Amino acid sequence: MKGSEAYSAIKELIQLKKLVPGQKIIYRDLEEKLGMSKTPIINGLIRLEEEGLVVSIKNRGFYIKEESLLEAGQIFDLREKLEQISVEFAVANSTDSDLAILKQKMIAYHKYETPIYDRKKLELDNAFHLQIAVMGGNQYFSKLISRFYESDFFKLNLSYFLPYVKEFSEEHELLYEALKKRNLKEAKKIIRHHIRAGKKLFFQKKDPAL
Repeated sequence: MKGSEAYSAIKELIQLKKLVPGQKIIYRDLEEKLGMSKTPIINGLIRLEEEGLVVSIKNRGFYIKEESLLEAGQIFDLREKLEQISVEFAVANSTDSDLAILKQKMIAYHKYETPIYDRKKLELDNAFHLQIAVMGGNQYFSKLISRFYESDFFKLNLSYFLPYVKEFSEEHELLYEALKKRNLKEAKKIIRHHIRAGKKLFFQKKDPAL
């Protein structure tokens, strides 16, 4: 039980950027912060390593994993493929009730204003996209998308996206309208542009020389 609690607590620290990529895990610091002993913390870190959130180096301990530019590119490319499959399922199987929920999530994302692209903004963004997956009616695929966001996509430094929140919100609305009209071609076009714009912005900020 303690190992699971440590896992959840450390994962939240990573999500909140209180543990940052490349940072060495200091057991004593986590023991004091979480009020736990070293053993459950190590068990939690082992589980996080299995998810790719931390890495262990022999005789040196655990570190928060840093995503290389290659890995970041692969994450964006995978998201583009998954999101296109998601809209295909949604166009074929969604109901009016599904679309009403999607609209609510779109509005929630738009209304939440923040000076930084924080965890809540990310969660609202993810909630919109996850609802599209749910609308497809394929539970296995929905769980796959959810795991992808939890274990891969949020590891990227998405604070770079803040200047483009308005544009992303507008694209959410365009995507909603395309899904409402069952226009698969338009929906896939919008989602491709949406993901590629995010990828381009991320790489420009990560490496201005690109």
